[in-house]
Amino acid sequence: MPLMQAVRPRAALNAQLLRINEGYRSAGIARYILYLLRELPLDAADFQFDVYATEPRAPALLSNFSFHTTRLPVHKPMARIFWEQTLFAFDLWQKNYALLHSLAYVTPFFNRTPSVVTLYDMSFFLYPEYFPPLQRLYLKLGTRVSAQRARRLVTISESTKRDAVRLLNVAEDKIDVAYPGVGAEFFQAVDSETLDAFRRAKRLPEHFVLFIGTREPRKNIPALLRAFAIAKRARNFPHQLVLAGGRGWMDEEIPRAIAETGLEKQIIFPGFVPHDELPLWYRAADALVYPSQYEGFGMPPLEALACGTPTITSNVSSLPEAVGDAALLIDPQSPQQIAAALERVLSDDALRHEMRLGGPAYARQFSWTRAAQVTAQTYRLALGMEKPISLLRPVSN
Repeated sequence: MPLMQAVRPRAALNAQLLRINEGYRSAGIARYILYLLRELPLDAADFQFDVYATEPRAPALLSNFSFHTTRLPVHKPMARIFWEQTLFAFDLWQKNYALLHSLAYVTPFFNRTPSVVTLYDMSFFLYPEYFPPLQRLYLKLGTRVSAQRARRLVTISESTKRDAVRLLNVAEDKIDVAYPGVGAEFFQAVDSETLDAFRRAKRLPEHFVLFIGTREPRKNIPALLRAFAIAKRARNFPHQLVLAGGRGWMDEEIPRAIAETGLEKQIIFPGFVPHDELPLWYRAADALVYPSQYEGFGMPPLEALACGTPTITSNVSSLPEAVGDAALLIDPQSPQQIAAALERVLSDDALRHEMRLGGPAYARQFSWTRAAQVTAQTYRLALGMEKPISLLRPVSN
């Protein structure tokens, strides 16, 4: 009598925040979802997946998934909330999935499917003033309810895990940490001729300091502008400051800080940077400064380290986890401290050489393979399954 093949449980993945090259919407969370899903089929081969994502390029970039779309404009928050709490909830009820993974904070309120929820940060609890009222209300209420009901939670740093335990009143042993990875493209060497051609194409100066991130309050860009002005006055560096990234929200203080410091001719706003260009931006810069007040992880500093770019970032929240001892840590509330670190990096050849060597070595420990392995094991724990030995594979970038 032939052996019966085990039926693989089918999981639904809510990936509606997956966006590719759409300004700030394709930063951060969207990139985490994309790179996790690229690896997940290899480490969760004992599952079948239905991915709910309306990004038109997703099926071409991601294999081994069944995709479900909607005609609703789910790139807009109100439409996505409506879809999440009505059409998606009804689909889950009809299809009787074994597991639901909500890849960003919230499951449907009327949900009977066993669930896993990914939490990227707790900024809407810690900095509620930085969010529009309706968005803040939905995230706080939806995340709290979803976290309480979920079988397991995934966070992207130990810092966010601690915040979730404290703010959501969930057990520490219910949470698994799946750090973001760093793609192989960030470790590949680029010759000086290519970098010179890139600077010319982007109309960048030979020497510049880089910030990459969405322009929103917690990125702390006004403090960076004031620090850059202090360093310029102290050392008369030839560098300009490049503020790369899409415009987000509540960024009115940035033009005021530029006017206050008199830096109008020293600041460059190139706008949103596509992911495939990021390694060139990092490598063309003399330093990356990322003085965020709070991050769930902080991918730009880690990517800059992988590229060998001297990096300065904050000593708060998850950022020390992201950079270890490979970057200089500063108090984001002190423009003077940011300026001192910037002066040190730009004037000390030996320090820059040490940071260029140490950054890639540190960054290699972060792998999307490992993130997928942790996530797959979270699914098994949520369903009380054992991990088959045959599914193990080595961690690599």
